[in-house]
Amino acid sequence: MSAGKPAGSEVYRYYQRLLKDHWLGTGICWTVVVPDDGKPLTLTEIGDRVSGGASHEVHEVSRFEDDYSDEGAWAVLVGQSGSVTELFEYNGFHGVHPPVLSRLSAGARAYSVYWNVNANNRIGFAADGEMLLTVDAMYPEEWVHEANLARWPELAVMAPHFRWRRGKSWRAASLATVELTTGARLSLEWLEQERPYLTAVD
Repeated sequence: MSAGKPAGSEVYRYYQRLLKDHWLGTGICWTVVVPDDGKPLTLTEIGDRVSGGASHEVHEVSRFEDDYSDEGAWAVLVGQSGSVTELFEYNGFHGVHPPVLSRLSAGARAYSVYWNVNANNRIGFAADGEMLLTVDAMYPEEWVHEANLARWPELAVMAPHFRWRRGKSWRAASLATVELTTGARLSLEWLEQERPYLTAVD
């Protein structure tokens, strides 16, 4: 690809390796927000958008290994790289939920990937406060009916990697699509770093 960006197949293979024999393949929700004005969201803004204004707390730092899951009904790790915000949930799917993804996309573009142990999944895209696309990653043949598919060209380009064929992985394809779209990369190093996180308040 141009501008030194890795090709889609290269990114796809990276995620195949990441997920192979790793708990990440069991269930995650990864959400990436790219602001239109280049200004990163504050933790307060992120908390308000994820919770919809409900009671929540912002915690300064945590490591993934820390047991923060019992501190509320949900927990979301927050990372930022430049203006881009990355949210990670290993026991929830707030990010891909249409109301949440729409709120996260106010003045921005927001993308999210979710799956659980039963292979229930969604991959979604919202922009300017509007949910534009949410599809089942396991059935790309059904995406042709989605009116807004053209607004996510990276998903259309990666569609062949989602198809059920020997050695293919819709999970790897989902994560690769988000990276190719936003430039954000999910990695084990990302999870190992201390970072702020959000929890609900009972």
